Amino acid sequence: MTEQQGTILIVDDTLANLQLLSKILTMQGYEVRTANNGARALEAMETSLPDLILLDIMMPGMNGYEVCKRLKADERTRDVPVLFISALGATKDKLNAFAAGGVDYIVKPFQNDEVKVRVKVHLALRNAQEKLEEKNVQLEQVNNDLIREVAERKRTEEALRLHAARLKTQRELHQSVLAARSSETIAMAAIGRIRQLTPCQRAAVIMIGENGLIQTLAAESSGEIRPISVNIYRELFDDFSLSDGRVRGSDDLTSLPRRSSMQQALYAAGVRSYILVPLLVQGEPVGALHLEANYPSAFTHNHITIAAEIAVSLEMAIRQAKLYEQAQRERQRADELLLNILPASIADDLKETGKTTPQIFENVTVCFSDIVGFTLISSQHEPEFVIGELNEMFTAFDNIMESNQCERIKTTGDAYLAVCGMPEENEDHAYNIVQSAIEMIEYLKARGERSKVKWQMRIGVHSGSVVGGVVGIKKYIYDVFGDTINTASRMESYSESMRVNVSEVTHRFVKDKFRFTERDTIKVKGKGKMRMYFVDG
Repeated sequence: MTEQQGTILIVDDTLANLQLLSKILTMQGYEVRTANNGARALEAMETSLPDLILLDIMMPGMNGYEVCKRLKADERTRDVPVLFISALGATKDKLNAFAAGGVDYIVKPFQNDEVKVRVKVHLALRNAQEKLEEKNVQLEQVNNDLIREVAERKRTEEALRLHAARLKTQRELHQSVLAARSSETIAMAAIGRIRQLTPCQRAAVIMIGENGLIQTLAAESSGEIRPISVNIYRELFDDFSLSDGRVRGSDDLTSLPRRSSMQQALYAAGVRSYILVPLLVQGEPVGALHLEANYPSAFTHNHITIAAEIAVSLEMAIRQAKLYEQAQRERQRADELLLNILPASIADDLKETGKTTPQIFENVTVCFSDIVGFTLISSQHEPEFVIGELNEMFTAFDNIMESNQCERIKTTGDAYLAVCGMPEENEDHAYNIVQSAIEMIEYLKARGERSKVKWQMRIGVHSGSVVGGVVGIKKYIYDVFGDTINTASRMESYSESMRVNVSEVTHRFVKDKFRFTERDTIKVKGKGKMRMYFVDG
């Protein structure tokens, strides 16, 4: 990698996507190169190899799948990880991406934090792979030196056998690290391999959680050593020197003049020699690889080296699992945030296709409400108090709307706008909105009995057609438009404090379901004379 965080090639035929991704990644310290089609991406690879490629699928000429296949067919470029980033969210699209050689798949519209975490994960894996390959080269050199230096055939053959087994174990574990999402899976594979390569009767991977609890990530025993409580290992993590990564152990517990509480428990279980390799993530101890034998001096220098090498793979697995869990949490948080600002069906559509189309909804009912005297009341109290009051009231209104199958669209200052009949049709749209409006008034009355501020509200209701859709690119807002919204606003303006004022259109829908007081015909600005009704219950 470069002296920066790494070099990333972004391939997308949409300029806005190139600019946005470039900005996100440049601010993270990465060197960013761009290409607006597949051919230029391949040309860019001829100049110098990036550390990672973000690749769109739907592009003119050569699509992303073909670009990826060509890269993987070239020995020079096949090891560069490719992350597909596309609005195509179907399972078959993702399977095609992985079949072409991609290592990950990000669905547009992407969340900035998700892109950052996934790029970070795969660059970390790329870096770890390079280091592991460098270490393998070094080990190969050691192997050659051993062949030259060891004169005795038996010793040479044994050294080669052990070395080959270590390399095989490293490769297998490294592939497991790349393929798995669980550190438990890697730990079980590591335990199985290390018991084949060392004379231990029991091997265990011990972890300490963020809550301080000690747990066994994986363990395997041949039965000669009696079961041991995982809590005996706590003293390991109370030892601040564990962060030095140094291998610890004892050749013979029997000969020790004094034993620690852990050593005493091991001895009582039948352990006579053991080695312990700390597992570090970002320099902090998170666990240990523990190998135990039921006879003294069981472990040679080669065995210790094998344990240390396997510990490196375990550390990689734990680090990857933590990054993956972080990415999952970020994705979940992004989904929750999206549901907070968009109706569920609209949010699902946006996640699946990357876009939404404005729709006309012919039969909806709109509730428009406004707090009476808000400006005067807010001037008499601290802003924090006013915001807290609004939050409590609007949260209660949201619950009322949800219980009546209505959808809150937005709040603007002290105004609250909700609809029923969209994005899913509802033949009871007028009834549900009027019922919600009544419950809002009842809530304010009950709240006024226990609050120092007796908030009051005017509510207007009208039925008709609206247009609904998502507004914005970086910050999504779902909004509704049309004359029905304006008329509902007029109904609110001509309502009275703590009353629900409905239009003649809405009245026709629910006249047999509620009690009403017909009002005199009122001349409404921009609408002419309109008939209105107060809801009495």
